[in-house]
Amino acid sequence: MNARVTNIRFSPNMKAEVVAVAQGLAPVLRSQGGFEGLQVLIDPDEGEGMIVSTWGTEADVQASEANPSYIGLMSMMSSFLYGRLTPKTYEVSVRA
Repeated sequence: MNARVTNIRFSPNMKAEVVAVAQGLAPVLRSQGGFEGLQVLIDPDEGEGMIVSTWGTEADVQASEANPSYIGLMSMMSSFLYGRLTPKTYEVSVRA
């Protein structure tokens, strides 16, 4: 199993927009092969968080990043975030 982790920073007054775009990610990712789960963790007071999606294989992660709907939603989110989105893929070593 692999996890794609994307750290995000945003203005605390943009929490609703971050949550709305993140909710839109769920159906897009669910339609992709190998998708196993999505968690969006935020600290609204600090204006930071992370998007964590889990996948069967690294190839599944890479394929999902090429999906036009995913690209569009991440571009939309980028418009109100501080800094670039730089997802990183990790191998999941422990899952309980």
